[in-house]
Amino acid sequence: MSETPLFQIQNLHAGIDGQEILRGVDLTINRGEIHALMGKNGSGKSTLAYAVAGHPNYEVTEGAVLYKGENILEMGPDERAQLGLFLAFQYPTSIPGVSMANFLRMAANSRRQRRADQGEDVAPFTPREFRKTLREKMALLKVDESFANRYLNEGFSGGE
Repeated sequence: MSETPLFQIQNLHAGIDGQEILRGVDLTINRGEIHALMGKNGSGKSTLAYAVAGHPNYEVTEGAVLYKGENILEMGPDERAQLGLFLAFQYPTSIPGVSMANFLRMAANSRRQRRADQGEDVAPFTPREFRKTLREKMALLKVDESFANRYLNEGFSGGE
């Protein structure tokens, strides 16, 4: 028996202001795969992203979006974000005084709380536990540790 895809879009139809932009989009992403969405301007890349994220201006008229086998289309944008499905802006507003490490710990603890609410035996990270985990992940990705101490989005380039 094959493993359930991590993320799957089935026959997705979506649009904005009554205009259908996506007509039958299918996509399957299995665990460990990396995909890039590419296309001409106006081909529906942004519409797909907004529809998956649950943006209120975009209407899905047909199809399914499955995350770990669960259709997320009935979930609100906040619930989808808890699963890790959200849009990030290329040039976000900076937030002086909030370090990347604290922001990431709060995000991780929010996801852990959702898992705990669903019955998993998981507790929030303490600051010390999170710093240790963050250092390990940053080393794995070869990211300079000073990155964690920078204020949120302050002085970052568009790609950071």
